[in-house]
Amino acid sequence: MDKKVLLITPFMTGFGGTETVISNLFKRYNEDSYQKVKLEYINIGGFTDGDWQENIKNNKVIKLSDNKYVRKLQYLAFLPFIMFFILKKYKPDLVISTNPIIWSIAYMLKPFFKNKYSVVSWYHYSLIAKPVKKTMLNKADYYLSISSGITKELEKNGIKKSSISTIYNPVLTSENNISKSNDGISRFVYVGRVMLNGQKNIKEMIDALSLVKGNWTLDIIGSGEINKVKKYIIEKGITPNKIKFHGFKRNPWNFINKADFLILSSKYEGFPMTLNEAISMGLPVVSSDCPTGPSDIVNDNNGVLYEVGNVNELRNILQKIVNGEISFKDQQDIKKSINDFYISNYYNKFIDTIIGYIDKQCFYTDN
Repeated sequence: MDKKVLLITPFMTGFGGTETVISNLFKRYNEDSYQKVKLEYINIGGFTDGDWQENIKNNKVIKLSDNKYVRKLQYLAFLPFIMFFILKKYKPDLVISTNPIIWSIAYMLKPFFKNKYSVVSWYHYSLIAKPVKKTMLNKADYYLSISSGITKELEKNGIKKSSISTIYNPVLTSENNISKSNDGISRFVYVGRVMLNGQKNIKEMIDALSLVKGNWTLDIIGSGEINKVKKYIIEKGITPNKIKFHGFKRNPWNFINKADFLILSSKYEGFPMTLNEAISMGLPVVSSDCPTGPSDIVNDNNGVLYEVGNVNELRNILQKIVNGEISFKDQQDIKKSINDFYISNYYNKFIDTIIGYIDKQCFYTDN
């Protein structure tokens, strides 16, 4: 194990999908008895909640201000120097980052270290929804893409296909299933940040549900614009007890006792972990076919996609579920539908991809 891989991220809240991905990756890495690379993690900035890092043994946190405006000034003043000393100390073969500024600085510092490492971009958002400046996007040697949609976006931005590997994101396997209601009530659930508009677009979900007839409920698990969403529910004339708010739960899947479908109405995603996590618990999903990710995850064995912004289509799907016209009864089939994303398969692909790239660079250097 002579190859060093350094994963560097900026400030993290501790509650997002990227944190889940990194945590799952390192959990499997710790279980690997034959580690082909030395994988280390550095966080520059800190985090709001650090419990997600419990699986990461080889980690370093460089704490900056808790105030986001002060932290931005600190990044502007000190980030290049911090990166220089990190690279000097760790002497990596490969630097991976989720952040365009960090991977750009690592790339620009390569001449100081005689180009002895390569820089890999691991961006977790759609380039359409959250664009990256071309000057930064091009400052990487290789690209790990978390969805087929992001791969296409990278290609449209001039990145060569040979410089991209689509590896998706990992989800942990689970022996547990979320029980179906079987009481004549269709129980829907939403897990994520509570945003009326914006990325999570809960308004669209509420608009559709306000048109659905019959017995249904919605449980919303997450923090954010709860009062704003509650006000809108009243405006739409939905009976208040049909929709319940439960706040943030560290492990929502342990909290949910019964559910029939998870709903995701996002305007954009990178690779929505909440879909995979629900499916891994045997819970089918209804999701917007937003850029990017849902189309890689949702298939005939685990859920239904609808066009972003098409409230009537979403309403029709939800109505059919309430009517009993759409159902996914075999939970094992649901769980098997995402085999490629389970951590063991993902981990092997991740490690083989980065080792293959490192070996390729060594081959070119030797020749």
